[in-house]
Amino acid sequence: MTPLRICLAPGTLGGGGIGVVMLNLAEGLLARGHAVDLLLLDEAQGRPAPAGARVVRVGARARQALPAVARHLRESPPDLIVSARDYVNLLLLAGRRLAGLQGRSRLVWTYHTHAASQHRLGAGRTARLAGWIGERLIRWPEARVAVSQGVARDLEARLALPPGAVDVIGNPVWTPARLARRDDPCPHPWLAGRLPGGRDPLAPVILGIGRLAPQKDFPTLLHAFARLRAARPAARLLILGDGDRRSELEGLIRDLGLSGAVDLPGHVPDPLPYLSRADLFTLSSRWEGFSLALVEALGCGCAVVSTDCPSGPAEILEAGRLGPLVPPGDPEALAAAMARALDTPGDPRSRKEAGLRFGSDGAARAYLAAVGLDG
Repeated sequence: MTPLRICLAPGTLGGGGIGVVMLNLAEGLLARGHAVDLLLLDEAQGRPAPAGARVVRVGARARQALPAVARHLRESPPDLIVSARDYVNLLLLAGRRLAGLQGRSRLVWTYHTHAASQHRLGAGRTARLAGWIGERLIRWPEARVAVSQGVARDLEARLALPPGAVDVIGNPVWTPARLARRDDPCPHPWLAGRLPGGRDPLAPVILGIGRLAPQKDFPTLLHAFARLRAARPAARLLILGDGDRRSELEGLIRDLGLSGAVDLPGHVPDPLPYLSRADLFTLSSRWEGFSLALVEALGCGCAVVSTDCPSGPAEILEAGRLGPLVPPGDPEALAAAMARALDTPGDPRSRKEAGLRFGSDGAARAYLAAVGLDG
């Protein structure tokens, strides 16, 4: 196997799951003996880059970063470029052209969310413009990769692409290092006394994870939890994450009489120690692309409930076999599903087995195969 040079361009390592995905993919590629550059547009830092990856910062704004991107690609020509986010996809397409690397460096654009739902329900004007331009240029990269079947089929249907024009590669969630971190101590007092896999049916702890933003629809989760507590007054809810809806959610917690039963500890460095000890993980999103947290919960053996939102959760949960699916925005249905999952949590071993399918090595091989590279 000939070592390749691969450029991963997530835009940023902070601000959500794309940075985590790219770091995990980098670990998988490095483990296969390839050289990896992480091309970044800002200083935001989530998890540290894996040992052996070269971090290249090209400026804070995409438009001003174009000369630096082209210069880097020219000086260190990659065999493969994998980019994420519409504006970064466009930047790498233009940078490759300026560097004169068409036909030499193969480009993969990746899609991590259900674009039709995002544009209808949550995207700002700049994001919509970048998405519109990217859709008109979608045939220019050598491959297009979606993180779920729903994301791929949405793109193909909206853009009149032939079936199979968008490949599907599930996100790399698990690396050897992340598997080991499931057993790390949990710092939160509600879970610190439990061993991994421990449960408390009398005083269950339920987790929600994600940005405090409209997409995740935590108000529906809070209303569902208020209904659940009517029958389980000792139940508690942790929502891990931060965002601009914090004050709104804090007000709703007070209005629902849930103060003391709900905690918003903010962003945590790693949710795995929480998931390995919680009684239930609940995804209340209005839309997704894949949901890293859902796969993390499964891989920790945690019982799960999810909205059947577009798209990803139904695929990950195998149409409800691994956990109940309910309509988005329906707190009564969500509360009922949460109660059933707490009463009959099912087999954690089958959940772990299903969650651990989404590994970094398999994703690394799939990305190379998508552009005909062997490695």
